[in-house]
Amino acid sequence: MAAAAMMADQTLEARVARIESDVAHVRSDIAEMKLDIRGLQGDITGVRTELHGLGTSLRVELHELDTSLRGQIAQLDRNLADGLASNRIWMLLQSAAILAVMARAFKWL
Repeated sequence: MAAAAMMADQTLEARVARIESDVAHVRSDIAEMKLDIRGLQGDITGVRTELHGLGTSLRVELHELDTSLRGQIAQLDRNLADGLASNRIWMLLQSAAILAVMARAFKWL
């Protein structure tokens, strides 16, 4: 019985030694993970700063683009209005010319 108890103690000690070794590895892995996480947090802060700057520059560029497009649309609107007025004048002149030719042909004049 003493031999069996001694064998049980040796296997128990071997198991405990193995668990202690595994715990030591787990602790070192956790310490490395903490360092990695701290590094990532620093990187995330840098990325946030870059994104904030990028967002600000995008807002400025969008505002400039909006202003430019509004100016171009206003210019196109003016050009279109001028073109329509010019077309109306030409249509009236053509109609008058056709009426004059018809009046002459039918001897109304």
